[in-house]
Amino acid sequence: MRAYVLILILIFSFQSWTNADDIRDFEIEGISIGDSALDFFSKKQLDETAYAYSKNDKYLTSYFFNVKFEVYDAVELTYLKKDKNYKIEGLSGGVVVKNINECKKLNNDMAKSLATFFSDAQSLKDEGSTPVDDTGKSKYFRTSFKINPKSDYFEIESSCIFYYGKAANKYTSNAGVTIKTDELNHWLNNEAYK
Repeated sequence: MRAYVLILILIFSFQSWTNADDIRDFEIEGISIGDSALDFFSKKQLDETAYAYSKNDKYLTSYFFNVKFEVYDAVELTYLKKDKNYKIEGLSGGVVVKNINECKKLNNDMAKSLATFFSDAQSLKDEGSTPVDDTGKSKYFRTSFKINPKSDYFEIESSCIFYYGKAANKYTSNAGVTIKTDELNHWLNNEAYK
């Protein structure tokens, strides 16, 4: 039932996105790319929940769980480490899942909803092992959408990330939606894991 409600909420929230080609027009829990994270959370909250994706800590991500969000169980905000304004370059909303089948189903449902609304967008499906799990057991399943033809990267994605073993003790398995700027995508693809 919860998955059905999530899909309905996503469908209604995407309706305002259908004519947009600027990722700053989109919101997750009322938050948009380009906003200052300080408009939603205190500096202390951001700093206390911040982590780096990799050893290259040019960008930091603050993770908020157990906050009373309307749709998602958790929200992540990514910003440049040296940015005193905490300008949001990446934004994710996720729903905690208990098993990989639930995760995949939610991801597939979200991807279908996104494909309906962004019918002209270029899309790409991929899957693999998460970079945070050296064993290769933890997996991701993702559908990415390039909604702005001028963008160098795919800006919006639905995903299922499911962790096993030690990674499951450190990270939360979830299905969700992510929005990223070209700058953040460039760093992730060319610098973060080098």
